[in-house]
Amino acid sequence: CRKDIVKDFTSRGLDPPLHLIEGDANDASIRNAAREAIGNNAFDVIISDPPYGIRESLVSNPTQDLFDMISSDRDKGRLLKVGGRLVIFVPCSKDEEISDLLPNDDEHKKAGLRLVVKQRQQLNDSLSRWLVAYEC
Repeated sequence: CRKDIVKDFTSRGLDPPLHLIEGDANDASIRNAAREAIGNNAFDVIISDPPYGIRESLVSNPTQDLFDMISSDRDKGRLLKVGGRLVIFVPCSKDEEISDLLPNDDEHKKAGLRLVVKQRQQLNDSLSRWLVAYEC
């Protein structure tokens, strides 16, 4: 609920966000609405934390989808500012390698992103999540 999000900010003495856009960033209309909310400029940061269990049931990879989205939007105007960050939380089971879940070097170049942080957080015996940050 949007009021709860604003309350989170105000209860901590922080200025609430000017706009909250809820939806799937893979939807161009959501991205356009978000850009309009910030004066059609590029974003400083994009943060993605896909719901656990959903990644495993998807045909596509949410991390790869974000890279593809950033790559395709480079021709239409940058989605991320130069120096901006893409921060992704990537769930990883004990049978997976994080490197298999992330885009490869060619995809980094195509999207104009450089890996800057990769940090693991163990959630339980069989699941961890990785905080992965890229710079544009």
